[in-house]
Amino acid sequence: MRLLLLALAAPLILAACDASSSSTTSTQEPAGGYRLEVRAVQGVQTYIVTAPDGRQTASRATQGVSALLDADAIERLGVAEPLSSDQPEVFALRLPGVDISVAADEDNANSDSATVHINAGGRTVHVDAEDGGPGENDDTANVMITGATESDARDFINDAEDVSAEVRSQMLAAVGLE
Repeated sequence: MRLLLLALAAPLILAACDASSSSTTSTQEPAGGYRLEVRAVQGVQTYIVTAPDGRQTASRATQGVSALLDADAIERLGVAEPLSSDQPEVFALRLPGVDISVAADEDNANSDSATVHINAGGRTVHVDAEDGGPGENDDTANVMITGATESDARDFINDAEDVSAEVRSQMLAAVGLE
């Protein structure tokens, strides 16, 4: 589960850290842009893209089948609920223009549940993962990236391997990225 989350978030984390910043405060607000989300619950992945103008698209994929979600289904998704909100912060790095924090179970070094928040260069990456027990079918994860560029959004959709080419094409068109 950790490897999946890191693999999903790594390219955007690195891109966020490469962005220049002239802020002298340790936390920044996202600089607009696209919001990209992956929600994984019991083997079902939901990919959500919100354009800067508010247009949204989403798809759901499970067991090799994917489908585009309509506007009502997207609205019913609502905001992702925190999974691991009661865990203490175990690591933090706060520098001008960069804020990184990790919250996890201090008493269980083998736990795969954690919350990681990175804010750098006007972009944020928030990963919230909860290990449901043995196997991956009961694991839950939410990944949200804000401040993403048009290119990031296009890559996010095109890299959604569990989503069919037809659904990816529909998602790109829905937010004007075709």
